[in-house]
Amino acid sequence: MSIPGFIVLEGAIIGLNYGLLAMGLVLVYRTNRVLNFAQGQLGVVAAVFLVKCAVDFGFNYWFSLVLAITLAAAMGALSELVLRRLFNRPRVLVMVATIGLSQVLFVFTALPFILPKHLSAPFPVPIHLSFTIDNFIFGPGAVLTLIVAPVVALALAVFIRFSPWGLAMRAMSENADSARLSGVWVRRTSTLAWTLAGVLSAFTAILASPGQTSVLTQPLSPDLLLFALTAALIGAMVNLTVSFVAGIAVGVVYEILTWNISSTASVQCIMFALLLAVLLIRVAALRKEARSEERSTWLMGSASMRRATSALRTRVGTTGVVLTVVVAALLPFVLSTGNSYLLSQICIYGVIALSLTVLTGWGGQVSLGQFGLVAVGAVMAAHLGTSVPLIVLMPFAGAVTAVVAVLVGLPALRVRGLYLAVSTLAFALWMQVSVLATPCWTVPLVGKQVCTGLPSPASTLISRPTLFGISLGSERSFAWFSLGVLVLSVLMVRVWRDRGIARRLVSVRDNEIGAAAMGIPVVRTKLLAFALSGFMAGYAGVCLAFASERFSTDTFDPSYSILIISMVVIGGLGSVPGAVLGAIYLVGLPAIFGTTSTIQFLTSGLGLIVFILYLPGGLAEVMHRLGDLVTDAVSWLLERPGGAAPAEPGVTDGGDELPAPLAGEMA
Repeated sequence: MSIPGFIVLEGAIIGLNYGLLAMGLVLVYRTNRVLNFAQGQLGVVAAVFLVKCAVDFGFNYWFSLVLAITLAAAMGALSELVLRRLFNRPRVLVMVATIGLSQVLFVFTALPFILPKHLSAPFPVPIHLSFTIDNFIFGPGAVLTLIVAPVVALALAVFIRFSPWGLAMRAMSENADSARLSGVWVRRTSTLAWTLAGVLSAFTAILASPGQTSVLTQPLSPDLLLFALTAALIGAMVNLTVSFVAGIAVGVVYEILTWNISSTASVQCIMFALLLAVLLIRVAALRKEARSEERSTWLMGSASMRRATSALRTRVGTTGVVLTVVVAALLPFVLSTGNSYLLSQICIYGVIALSLTVLTGWGGQVSLGQFGLVAVGAVMAAHLGTSVPLIVLMPFAGAVTAVVAVLVGLPALRVRGLYLAVSTLAFALWMQVSVLATPCWTVPLVGKQVCTGLPSPASTLISRPTLFGISLGSERSFAWFSLGVLVLSVLMVRVWRDRGIARRLVSVRDNEIGAAAMGIPVVRTKLLAFALSGFMAGYAGVCLAFASERFSTDTFDPSYSILIISMVVIGGLGSVPGAVLGAIYLVGLPAIFGTTSTIQFLTSGLGLIVFILYLPGGLAEVMHRLGDLVTDAVSWLLERPGGAAPAEPGVTDGGDELPAPLAGEMA
């Protein structure tokens, strides 16, 4: 392995950007206990606006820079004000809200007053210095990064260490309630933290933009955020200095690996292993915090509660479910070929959302890599689809994926919640870049080849099988098959819910010590959540592969995992019917009604934020209230003269009442 000097310097320059981004992540996390997935996109808006001012308006660079930094600071403060409504809500909801916020910020870059007219103009830089090491030329952008990034990091460290506001931030990070009692303006301090995070993000994007085209037309890649998160985790999500230095180290290590290893898949595999090692090594420091990231119960994610039920309410709910299934079963008769394919997609995504409901809604383990597990099932379909009957392939693929999910979930035995989200995101990225893109690899020492990737990463083609002699080749027949899989999955999950499995998962999620005291095996329960979720994701991956017939590594992009968790939150965190409703909402609406402005708003990041802010119970709560209204209307009709006698009310569940996300569902 060779380590040239210019490679080390280039890695350090890239790592300086990772370090600044990591400091912004730490700053928000230590004051709010939120993983801010919009951190990078805050700076992209400022970088694009800088080009607008300097190129289109002809402003002086330094004046344009001040305007861009001011815009980033304002965007950071505005983001905190928007999310302030969630200040005492579960952190998982706030994290998903930041994902929606990042999508909204990306849309901002396309607005006329932000987007430059000259899209091909080079990114402006205020200096024209350059130097050469080993015949490698470092341009003005690299020189600017070497000068500005350390100054910005040092200025932030001085501000946090010596200013009264910095003291307030440190006090808030230790204990927000005690800081409030001591006279600290907690809300204002939180706004200031987000403002500074916006400034750091702006400097990161501006320093990273020279050498590129002036307009960043794509959102930030998951690996950039992942490297910054790795650096922040090395700093235990609280130490700004360690996080900044770790960001530089991550950049140097990545460039050295890229220089010596030609395979991108191998580099990503090593970086994934590095992230897992960081999580396991730093877990002790991550647990030393005075404030727990899970301080607010996840039951608040679904506001619906068990109400006093009656026989009439039960009949109304059952009738609604039966009518829905019957209508869905009749739809393929009247739908076109394209819409029948859409129905299949909605059903399959509903199954994937159900798998995440079990893991995140019940088990409390935040996963941003669910589509990585779906990819395992798709690989099984690609390799065994022609030789193994479908009725055997689906449970077999589910079992294999369950084993993979348990292996991915092993870090959950030591780290949990939002920290686990980082490792699962890394898993999804590793699956796409390394596993799926490598058709076969040689086992070290043994010398045998093992094929675990897609046969053709660019385009894998498979044909649909038969089921009990019935061909699933047509879109109509496969739509019925997908609907059947969804119905069976819902019934299976409801059995898990009603037979005590969900109760065990929720008890461990909310209070591990109390659950252990009651005799619940905590370790086995955690791994059970991953196994059940992986089993469902595995056979859903088989269905997705056969539904698509042609797929590639791009089919399993990590961004789809974020789409799945958005479905779960929009439908109602922990709700079984909510997962299906979320799939209909995010997948069905755009395809059925087209990309109109209203539909784009409803299914965009802004629509997601609106749901989280003003409809915390999700679509499941809406449907439950609708069922109550129908019940009241029917009861009123029955009580009219000449009507039938109203049904006798039932009794509540009393002491056996299920937690809110499990109980507050439409029947």
